[in-house]
Amino acid sequence: HYLKNVWLKQTLEIPCLEDATSENLSTYPLKWLVGENGRKEELVTKEPSCPAVYGDSSMLLGQRVLLGLNNALKVFPTKITDDGRVFSCHVLYHPERVQKSSTTVRVFGK
Repeated sequence: HYLKNVWLKQTLEIPCLEDATSENLSTYPLKWLVGENGRKEELVTKEPSCPAVYGDSSMLLGQRVLLGLNNALKVFPTKITDDGRVFSCHVLYHPERVQKSSTTVRVFGK
């Protein structure tokens, strides 16, 4: 589990899996979820060699979500409501093998 600090109104970028290379990730299905108040919502799903599909819950973040290079999640601009949110990336290597990484965000005002 990771902790990411970001300034208010800046771009937040969270790598999918900290120790994986982009080549490895591009050949597997993956999804980004956001957790808040005990429930998780799907933000983005990405199948190999297909464009990313943004879920309805990206409305929660008001169209501020983008899948960046190496399948990193970008949120711009950050808002005070993002503080404490947990973003998690799930990579499906095999039906029984899913690698997950989650990051809690802390937003600071200047």
